[in-house]
Amino acid sequence: MSTLYFVLIPLLASFLTPFFKDYLKYISVAINLTLLILALSFIDKLPITEYISFDSPLSISFVLTDASLFFIILFTSIMLLFSLYNLQDKSRKDMFILTNMLLASVSGLVLGGDIFNVYIFFEIASITAYILTSLHRDKKAYSGAIRYMIIGSIASIFLLIAIMSIYLNIGSLNLVTISNQFASIDKNIQFLIILSLFIGFGIKAEIFPLNFWVVDIYQASGNRVNALFSSILSKAYIFVFFHIAYLLHVDSKFLGFLAVIGIISFAISELSALSSTNMKRVFAYSTLGQIGILFIALSYGNVAVISGAIFLIALHSITKLMLFLSLDILEQKFGHTKTELFKQFSSPFLIIIFAIGFLSLLGLPPFGGFIAKLTILTGLASLQAYLMIGGILVISLVEAVYFFRLLGMSRAEGERSTIEIKLLPKILLALMAISIIYLGLFPDGLLSVCESVATTLIGGANV
Repeated sequence: MSTLYFVLIPLLASFLTPFFKDYLKYISVAINLTLLILALSFIDKLPITEYISFDSPLSISFVLTDASLFFIILFTSIMLLFSLYNLQDKSRKDMFILTNMLLASVSGLVLGGDIFNVYIFFEIASITAYILTSLHRDKKAYSGAIRYMIIGSIASIFLLIAIMSIYLNIGSLNLVTISNQFASIDKNIQFLIILSLFIGFGIKAEIFPLNFWVVDIYQASGNRVNALFSSILSKAYIFVFFHIAYLLHVDSKFLGFLAVIGIISFAISELSALSSTNMKRVFAYSTLGQIGILFIALSYGNVAVISGAIFLIALHSITKLMLFLSLDILEQKFGHTKTELFKQFSSPFLIIIFAIGFLSLLGLPPFGGFIAKLTILTGLASLQAYLMIGGILVISLVEAVYFFRLLGMSRAEGERSTIEIKLLPKILLALMAISIIYLGLFPDGLLSVCESVATTLIGGANV
C-alpha cells in the first residue's frame, strides 16, 4: 500500500461526488473508515518515504513517520466521527466535497517531505477553508470568507518568500537537504526564512499577534465548520511549522520567543473569552488559548514537555469536536449561539457533555486534559521553568471563571425548552465524552505514542 492513498482517495472522492449525489453521506463514512484502517495498517511499517519524480526542484516526496502517522490517524478519526454525525440530516452536498478536500490537504501537509509539496497542500487547505467559511451563504459568512482569503493570501506570500529564499541559497526544496545545509547559509538569510515561515504558518496556526482575525471567522462560520477548523486544520499547521522549525535546527532564542508568544496568546485569549457573550466566540478564544499552551510546550525541545503537547492536541481535537457539535444541536433548536443558551435549554445529557468538555479543557481530573497539562507542567518543572508554570496556572484560573459561569447558568431557574437529541448524535457525543474520561484514567498507551512522536519531531531529519 502507498502513502499516496491518504491524499488520492479523498481527492478522487471529491471529484466523483456529482455521480453519487444520493449516497454521499454513506460514501463519506466509508472513505474515512477505509483511510483509518489503512493508516492503522502502517503502524509496523515505519518509516516510509515515497517519491513522485519530476524535473528538479519539483520532485515530490511523502514521508510517513510515527509523527505524521499520528496526525493522519487523528485527522481521519475526527473526520469519521464528523461524517457519522452528518448521517442524521440532509447536509449540503458541497460539504462532503469540501470535507474530503480538507482531509486530503491536511494529510498532504503532514506527509510532505519537500517544502514545495507543503506549499501546494497549504494552498489547497486554505482555499477549502475559505469556501467552508462561506457555506452559510449570508452576508456575515461571505464577509468572513473574503477577510479570511485576504489574510490567508498574506500568509501564502510569506511562505513563498521563505521557499524562494531557501531555493536560491540551497538549490533544493527537499526538507532533509534543507536541514543539512541550512546552517551554511548567511545568518541574515536564515533570519528572513525563519521569520517568513513564522508569519506564514503563524497566521494559519492562529497564534498571537497574527490571530486577530480568527474569532470573527469562527462567528461567521457554522458550528460544524468550526469543529473542523479547531479539531483538524489548526493542528495540521502547528505540526508542520514545528516540524520544519526543528528540521532547520532553529536556535534557542527563537524557541524562547515562541514560548513567550505562546503565554501571551494564552493570556489574551482567555481574558477575551471572559467578556464574550457568544458561544462561538467563547469556544474560538478557548481554542486560541490552547494553541498558546501548545506553542509554549512545543518550543522547549524537551521530549517530556512535547509529549504532553501531543497528548493535548489529541484531547483538544476530540473535545472541541464534541463541544461544537453540541452547540450545533442547540443552535438548530434556538437559532442563535449566545451564552444565554445555557439558561434556555433543558437536557441533562448535554449539560454532562458540556461539563466533561469544559473540565477537560481546564485540565481537571479525571479527564484527559488533566493528564495533558500535568505532563506539560511536570516537564517544565524538570527544566526549572517555574515562571512559565506560574503563568499557565494563573491564566487557567481565568479560563475556569468563564467555564464555571456557563455551567452555573445551566442551573439558573427559569423557563426552559426540552432538547430532543437523535440517537446517532447522542451515541457519538457519548463516545467522545467516554474517550475523554478513558484517556484521563488510562493514559499510558497514548502517552507512550506521544513520547515517540515527540522524539521524532525533535529528531527532525535524523529520523
